[in-house]
Amino acid sequence: MTDSNTGNNAQSSPNPPSGGPTYQDWREQRWEWRQKMREARHSRPFHGLFPGLVLILLGGLFLAGQQNWITGNAWWQWLLIGLGAISIISGLVQYHAPEYHHSRRHKFVWGVVLIALGTVFLLGFSHWWPAVLIGAGIVIILGGLW
Repeated sequence: MTDSNTGNNAQSSPNPPSGGPTYQDWREQRWEWRQKMREARHSRPFHGLFPGLVLILLGGLFLAGQQNWITGNAWWQWLLIGLGAISIISGLVQYHAPEYHHSRRHKFVWGVVLIALGTVFLLGFSHWWPAVLIGAGIVIILGGLW
């Protein structure tokens, strides 16, 4: 096919130029990808906060179990309470960090829910189920207001 304006062939080259970068070697592409990942990691200084606190919590729970500070099978209730506290701490840190622009409300809600569940199971569910219903209603109302 010939272009009517220039008289040139419309398909002059078999490979049209691409918009992305060209790499001579796969090592260059890998190096650029690693650089982007390092920059992303340094732009979010608190990205390791949650996993680090979870490891500290697990170590503390194992230590408490070995020292008989936690009796019987109560470790999982304390795990729920600890995960809830970690979620709230992580939400508070991200709330005050300018790097995070997305909503952090879910961390607070899940933190309160986990703490409430752990406390209810730790103290006995038979006496606390009405409080769970009240708390669920409050969470639904507050969720609708936000």
